[in-house]
Amino acid sequence: MSHHQNLKSTCVSLMRGFQRFAWPLVAVAVVLAAASVYYTVTHLSIRTSRNDLVASNQHLIQQSEKLDRAFGGRDGMVVVVENGHPQRAIKFANDLAAELRRYPDHFPELFYHIDPERLKRSALLYLDLPDLDKIKDGLLNQQDLLSGLAADPSLTTFYGLVNDQIARAMIGEVFTGFLADQEKKELPDLSLLNTSLRGLSASLEGRQFQESLFSGFFPKELNDLEGAGYFFTDNDKFLLFLVTPKGDGYASRSQDLALLRKTVNQVKARYPGLEAGVTGPDALEADEMSSSMKDITLATWLSLLGQLGLLILFFRSLRRTLVEGTVLVLGLCWTFGLVTLVVGHLNLLSLIFAPLMLGLTIDYGIHWFCRLEEEEATAGHLTAEVLTRTFSRSAPGIVYAGLAAVVSFVPLAFVGFKGLAELGLILAMGIMVMLVATLLLVPALVALTEKFSPSALPEDPPPQPTPFLHLHWRRPGILVGLGVLITALGGLSLYYVPFDLNPLHLQNPSAESVVWEYKLIEDSKYSTSYGALTTSSLRELEARTEALKRLPTVSHVESVLSFLPQQVEAKRPMLAQMLPVLNAINIPQVPAGPAKPQALADILSRINFKVAEAAKKLGPDQAATREQVVETHRLINKIIPRLSSGDPNTARRLDEYGRYFFSDLHKTWDMFRGYVDSGLTTAPPTLADLPQPVRQRFISPEGSYLIRVFPSEDTWNFGPLKKFVQSLWSVDPNTVGDPVLLYSFTLGFRNSILWAAGMALLAISLMLVLLFRSLKMALLALIPLVVGTGLTINMMWLLNLPFNQANVLFVPLVLGEGIEFGIIILARWRQEESARAITLPASTAKGVALAALTTTLGFGSLMVSGHQGTFSLGLLATVGSLSVLLTSLSILPAFLRLVEKTYSRQPAFQPYFSLGWWLSAAIRKKAHEKAALDLDR
Repeated sequence: MSHHQNLKSTCVSLMRGFQRFAWPLVAVAVVLAAASVYYTVTHLSIRTSRNDLVASNQHLIQQSEKLDRAFGGRDGMVVVVENGHPQRAIKFANDLAAELRRYPDHFPELFYHIDPERLKRSALLYLDLPDLDKIKDGLLNQQDLLSGLAADPSLTTFYGLVNDQIARAMIGEVFTGFLADQEKKELPDLSLLNTSLRGLSASLEGRQFQESLFSGFFPKELNDLEGAGYFFTDNDKFLLFLVTPKGDGYASRSQDLALLRKTVNQVKARYPGLEAGVTGPDALEADEMSSSMKDITLATWLSLLGQLGLLILFFRSLRRTLVEGTVLVLGLCWTFGLVTLVVGHLNLLSLIFAPLMLGLTIDYGIHWFCRLEEEEATAGHLTAEVLTRTFSRSAPGIVYAGLAAVVSFVPLAFVGFKGLAELGLILAMGIMVMLVATLLLVPALVALTEKFSPSALPEDPPPQPTPFLHLHWRRPGILVGLGVLITALGGLSLYYVPFDLNPLHLQNPSAESVVWEYKLIEDSKYSTSYGALTTSSLRELEARTEALKRLPTVSHVESVLSFLPQQVEAKRPMLAQMLPVLNAINIPQVPAGPAKPQALADILSRINFKVAEAAKKLGPDQAATREQVVETHRLINKIIPRLSSGDPNTARRLDEYGRYFFSDLHKTWDMFRGYVDSGLTTAPPTLADLPQPVRQRFISPEGSYLIRVFPSEDTWNFGPLKKFVQSLWSVDPNTVGDPVLLYSFTLGFRNSILWAAGMALLAISLMLVLLFRSLKMALLALIPLVVGTGLTINMMWLLNLPFNQANVLFVPLVLGEGIEFGIIILARWRQEESARAITLPASTAKGVALAALTTTLGFGSLMVSGHQGTFSLGLLATVGSLSVLLTSLSILPAFLRLVEKTYSRQPAFQPYFSLGWWLSAAIRKKAHEKAALDLDR
């Protein structure tokens, strides 16, 4: 029996079965779908952690989980407060803490403040050696000024001494008349002078000056300890409030995040003008999931409505559109049940399997119905024989297109990246399920819903297709050349299309967590993510910390040592040098008398002149000093007119400022003397002195010590991320943390996708050679894929659309769709003489066009998403689908026209790879077994 007869006999048997058992078949399908839905709802889980995307047996994941168990995975959410004024930001933090403590079930830990009282006595010992040495030199250099000020406590004396100090420090032709010696020195630091001038200017204007006049004399770290111990970034731009949510998993953490933001907004309402928001790893993850799921839900409904409208438009039949929709829904339910049974969960990547799968598998029903329309038009009415011919002539192309789609996703199942492996497995299973659903349910539902005319004797008239758009393809060489050019330009454009591995670029830029993460990065160089490693001893902790601090990729290192003074024995001799000066000078709390406005104006004029002349000698590398000089001029030029104005309020305000000046100086002097004395006489703090929240975060119950390492660059970008992680691994190969996981994730994802795409292309090519038994036919089938991909890459370059971790998932879809169209067109062209005569039958072109347009509409709806990853997937899918469609309906027919004259008719596929051969063999085997049983009886 010939291949054609085998296939016809098989299809006749199947059609009889569909007509006879249509209702039972549909009933079983519905029951199975209902059972699948119930099983899915009760057993399928969703995993939102990025750890679930990497293979669970990897050393990195094991180390991360071990670290979380030891130190609790704290501080997943960060409230960021813009520090317009420190005291206001601190008050906001205290009020926020009071409100959040009302929800212990949601926020068991708040970490925003360390009580400094137990650490104040050793404040100077916490400074780095260079900072402490700078304080010592500054004190010794200012000894004469301070002694003179203590002997004659007045503003006039202070500015006179500053004037003398500037004079002694400078030498040159202009200053010769003012100098007592000829030693050449640079212009001294003017920060203390400018701070006092700001206070004086504010007081003369009747404003209250709240800044400490002498705080600039000390490093910021000392002032932080003297303050309230709150967490400000290095540039004091932001106050950080760390929150540990209790919830584990997307649903509970989303609730915690919503409650936290609600509380922040309620407290913020009490502070007009204050800006605050929530970010952190948990907030970024929850915002991404919420945004993606919300947008995908909207896009799914838009896609469904759009595709139904498109099917109705093309089929001109609501009945057939509903049949196709019913088959898709039932097949999707079966797939969910199978996924739940085999995999048991969905991850961040496999969440999108449904639209990906439906985008491909809706094509099978489309091709079937388009061929049914042609056969129906040829026969003049719908009969059982028409249904049989439709099945026999469309099924081979549909089956092998489905197999090609499966092959395009199977390599993903074998990558080492767990998230992609699960996605590949789910899609491969889903496509097979949808293929079976299409071949079984579409004919059965058509048999139930359509009206059949009485059948005559079975006939098999030859197909009578009409050409696509009545094109004659008279100059195919032009299109062939255009296809070659497009492919070549695509290869060139690929060089200019980057692979953006920054996951922050995928998120909705208006999401609160993303906005504040960018603010932290851009305005303070602070990151909420850090590398993490552990040591087993304090000695090892000290060595690792020093090694990490020397890395250029590291901005700062946090450990329990950050809360303990280091190099105490080297610092105490410096304190001993300062103590005699501090004890010898006693600054009075009040001035000796009020300053005279005109005398003070004269001194400030001399300072202004000297500073102006000295500024002329500044080099281009002294920009900071030049800025100080500019501020000095600005302030003095504002103050002198007020001092000389004769305003009766001037003397009073000047006296008030003098009292504030000496009160602040007296307080600062006594505080500093107390720090020096306690630093010399008091034992430095130990681990036992540290607050409990600090010990919990940096010392595990087993006694290991945690080190947090923060990057000096923006590690959301792959280049700095790679350098940061590799530098950490050079110190400790077991380093983990969010940047390390992100690096492993992005690198593994990219490499897995590229490997899977290459292997899929190779596997599909081999499959085509085996199916067609012809290298030429296999290459022709690849034309829509190759040229369509080239056109897609050209468009990506023109649209400035990079590859990223979201839209790269469209690569397997392009593979599947390109191969599908090639197989559908080529199978009919090879099998039917009438198709070769017109090159591209209209029904085949209609099926290809409708399949591509449904994909375009289905994925194009994703462009409504504010999530940039989802948007880019929709845009690339739209561009890719239309590119493959254009290539399939133009470039491929042109190639076929060129090779038509050299082609001799052969079956679409060789018999031992034929669907009809296998099905007819199975039916004949069953028939023989039944006959044998009848004989035995």
